[in-house]
Amino acid sequence: MASKLHILISGAGIAGLMTGALLEKAGISYEIFEKAKEVRPLGSTMTLSNLSVVIFKQLGLYQGLLAISKPNRGIHLKKQSMNPIGSFLGPGVDPEERYGDHTVVVARPDVVQLLMTSVPARRIHYNKRILSTSQDEDKVVINCADNTSYEGSILIGADGAYSSVRQNMYKDLEKVGKLPKEDAKPLGYDFDCVVGVSTPMDDEKYPVFKDQFCDFEIVLGTNVPYTWWSMPLSDNRMGWMVTQDFRHEVTGEERNFRFSEWGPDAALEMCNKVKDLPSPYGGVIGDIFDQTPKERISKVMLEDKYFSTWYHGRTVLLGDACHKMLPFGGQGANMAILGAVQLVNLLFDIYANTQEEITEVFQRYFAARSGPGKAAVSASNSTGYLMHKKGMLADFLRYAFFHWVPSWVMRMAADKYNAHQLQISFLPYAEQRGTFRGKLNPLSRRMVPGSTIPKAL
Repeated sequence: MASKLHILISGAGIAGLMTGALLEKAGISYEIFEKAKEVRPLGSTMTLSNLSVVIFKQLGLYQGLLAISKPNRGIHLKKQSMNPIGSFLGPGVDPEERYGDHTVVVARPDVVQLLMTSVPARRIHYNKRILSTSQDEDKVVINCADNTSYEGSILIGADGAYSSVRQNMYKDLEKVGKLPKEDAKPLGYDFDCVVGVSTPMDDEKYPVFKDQFCDFEIVLGTNVPYTWWSMPLSDNRMGWMVTQDFRHEVTGEERNFRFSEWGPDAALEMCNKVKDLPSPYGGVIGDIFDQTPKERISKVMLEDKYFSTWYHGRTVLLGDACHKMLPFGGQGANMAILGAVQLVNLLFDIYANTQEEITEVFQRYFAARSGPGKAAVSASNSTGYLMHKKGMLADFLRYAFFHWVPSWVMRMAADKYNAHQLQISFLPYAEQRGTFRGKLNPLSRRMVPGSTIPKAL
């Protein structure tokens, strides 16, 4: 049964912390291992769909989320001259009225801090870089760089695109000839990206902050190889990102060489290259850089890859570790959150801490989340093409997307996304408020209707 489990989680990012918050509510023993010495306030913005917002409601974090976020209304893509290319304002209906909540835009560091309020500090171990793992029928063990080892029932690799847990798991599979060739290929990155979140800015100089909504302003460079993004956040802060597409300009080997240039100096170097590009709010984007603390500017390597192998033995992958997607579709955090919910729902209902039971849980988790994960990777890649690619074909596709796709098509896509509304099966369900009612997952088999106390299995 679930009370006999002890879960080891690698990574204290969104996926790892959400898993910890869920396990805390489920009463399942767990520990989180983070390779950094502390949680650093890095990253830019993320969008959380209404499906993820519901999870924050169930966890009692909804008001906290509203306080640090803004509802998203749409995106506006412009040329470097600031002439508009097109705007996307959603599926043509009020999302709150139809689906119950807006998609919200929030600074990544704020989401991390919010989730940490639901995870006791004693559960997180810092400066724990996992070097190797081992497992048998009864347990899994992690070995860290500081010569410490930890034992658990299950190991969850929520440690990002270059997951140490995945690398160790794949080595074991490769030794016995069970690793698919596609999964064995190295993950080289496709985009250079520098990101940050400013300190509070003057809303008289930037009146966009007075708007209750957040619209993404995206500028596609004309004579420079960059695309730059601006996202007005709560508290008059600006989330920003500058990306450079390398997919067709350098070889995979050259991309991997560039991957080594990711420290603070490289981030500031890239900022200096682009600081004089025009801002959609007037002036130059360097004005926003100047309002961002240097220690909160980071260079990020963007790539996308769907991995087909998610589990082996007592080890399972979550979030970017199994489906790394470009941020342009806004689905990375949502896929990690919903994946965590699916996995913990299944663990809550487990009958016994046996390899057979754990394998069944992992199989059901993969069956439920692999399809959405694969689709999100593909969608983010297509969005990346629209926002970066130059040339006549790309111009035509952008025009078609912004001007010819009817709102009913967008609404059908949004309805499909909301057709299945996953909630935490062992907590009281949040009310379905929208006029469109997706199919809910069933309550945990441990929950007696009308009671909030789970029964033992």
